[in-house]
Amino acid sequence: MIFSKHFQFYRVALLAFSLCQMSNAAALKLTRDMFQGLDFKPSQGHAQFAVHGFKLQPEMVNTVNFGINNLIKAHETVFSPRKVDRNFRVRYRIFGRFEDYQSYSRMRHKKEVTKSILGYYSPSVREIVTWKQQPHLAWRLLPTLLHEGCHAIMDEMYGQLPFWMIEGSADWFGEAPAWLQKNDQVLLPVGNDQHRRWIRLDELRRNGQLPRLQAYLLTKEYSDWEKMFKGNIGQGYDVGWSIFDFFIKADPKGQAMKFLGGVINDRTVQQARGRNGQMEAAFVIAIDRHWQGGVRLLEKGWHTWISMRATESRKALQKQRVKQQKR
Repeated sequence: MIFSKHFQFYRVALLAFSLCQMSNAAALKLTRDMFQGLDFKPSQGHAQFAVHGFKLQPEMVNTVNFGINNLIKAHETVFSPRKVDRNFRVRYRIFGRFEDYQSYSRMRHKKEVTKSILGYYSPSVREIVTWKQQPHLAWRLLPTLLHEGCHAIMDEMYGQLPFWMIEGSADWFGEAPAWLQKNDQVLLPVGNDQHRRWIRLDELRRNGQLPRLQAYLLTKEYSDWEKMFKGNIGQGYDVGWSIFDFFIKADPKGQAMKFLGGVINDRTVQQARGRNGQMEAAFVIAIDRHWQGGVRLLEKGWHTWISMRATESRKALQKQRVKQQKR
């Protein structure tokens, strides 16, 4: 009886999808295996892939597995003693056409996507959905796979974290590895992206346009960022990324990183899970209680860190321009 109900549900879902797509013969067909997540193929690592109209090169598979393996180690180091299960897998669904990415997202996840949404992780079915990206942004596919992979890792380890932490840590872990940033000859686009981020943040700092740290840490959804940054949600990512970078790299002795892990594992923070906005508030309270000088001095240190990193970035970009001019 249970099987019969499920079968009927999938028949109706597939029929509805087919009817919606009849006007476009080349449109994506949502199969039962796709709907049930049975079409993912294993690889020699933590990643599993389901591809649709996309050529997945072996080099990409190896690179993603290499990245995910290192990201798991990095997460387990920062958030010790948390660990992922030995059977943990990251499932990637990659489309070759934006229209298919859009149709699948709408029908399977009730999610409307635009080309500015490079990909997303669905915790309900534990899959990452993305597409090959626009030609001028093709380089963004790999960082997107790693960024979304971080969401899957965090979901496996915690299930829930403060909103800024989810996005800021995924941005940092997903773009931070040196092997993504440069080779011996040239700085790759990801490295350039990081430098431009620091410079953008420093310009906001100089103009007094950075949000107050406590207000930012209390945001709990994208609409909060939309209001805070006047529609420019990307600035919300930049800010979260920079705060996480401060915690991980500002202190060479690693005390700030240990502090962050301690706050995340704080009993009151974990007890606030599942309560809308309460986890963010508990996180701020824990910082104010345990960071010397509280959130106010943390904000001051964060601003100083932005200034220092922006200075380094300006020098790096200038050095790159000089090299290019000599060729």
